[in-house]
Amino acid sequence: MQNLTPYFSQNPLNRLDQTRGDKAKVQHLKTSSNTLFLLFDGSDIIIDKAKKECFFTQKYIELFHIDQEDMVLLGSLEDVVYFALTFKEKLPSNLSKISIKDFVHLDFASEDFLGIIAQASSVLNWHNLHQFCSKCGSPTKITHSGWRRDCLTCKREHFPKIDPVVIMLVTYGDFCLLGRGVHFAQNRYSCLAGYVESGETLEDAARRELYEEAGVIGLEVKYIASQPWPFPSALMIGLHVIAQAQKLTLDPHEIADAKWIHKDDIKVMLDADESYGIDIPNKIAISRNLLEFWVKNITN
Repeated sequence: MQNLTPYFSQNPLNRLDQTRGDKAKVQHLKTSSNTLFLLFDGSDIIIDKAKKECFFTQKYIELFHIDQEDMVLLGSLEDVVYFALTFKEKLPSNLSKISIKDFVHLDFASEDFLGIIAQASSVLNWHNLHQFCSKCGSPTKITHSGWRRDCLTCKREHFPKIDPVVIMLVTYGDFCLLGRGVHFAQNRYSCLAGYVESGETLEDAARRELYEEAGVIGLEVKYIASQPWPFPSALMIGLHVIAQAQKLTLDPHEIADAKWIHKDDIKVMLDADESYGIDIPNKIAISRNLLEFWVKNITN
């Protein structure tokens, strides 16, 4: 059976959890010649397009007088240490910013490094959105090498959070279910997905979302693979759900249209045949990985 490795799911770093609380050691790493930095502006990554670079050396940090307290320690690989930070200065002429979804098509970094970029983007987005304490409303500050925010008033500690999302490969025999969300482009179809709610297992979340969105009862649920999704900070959990029947009752507030599509037709669509009038997700989305996995590995 072929392994499924979605984009952003490969991260070769030693995350240096035991180092994060050692302020002296972390400070030394920030100024080391072996250290590289990822720079972000909101959800956009900053690049040197001419040099095809997204990992910057210490000289850029010195040049822009960046506050080192705002740096997030990502980890190390082969004696190179990686940090990430939000760039708050005006960009020099040789640098530009680009969305991560566009960046992955530039081939500036190999696939096994995209997980580092997802890690950096997710935690920086969390920092940008959690500058005040959820308990008392006071300002918080970055601590523990970027993996915690502490309230300056009530001393509450806040840790980065991710949003778990189930995304379902729903099949009935040799057919799978694809839907077009109400905010999707006209011909874009994908696997159904939804957030996991409090007090809910992944299996129950998949069955609930499937029934709420499409009126389909889900039977057996099996895990396939997961994907960090840095838009802004989700974990996509790919599940295979066997449907009880094909009858659809769509929620018009969520799903504009849905179709049961035969496996042979999915194979053709994966080969970029657009004659069906359906645009399936591109290579960075786990939805496409699930479809590829199904046509190659799963026999109903």
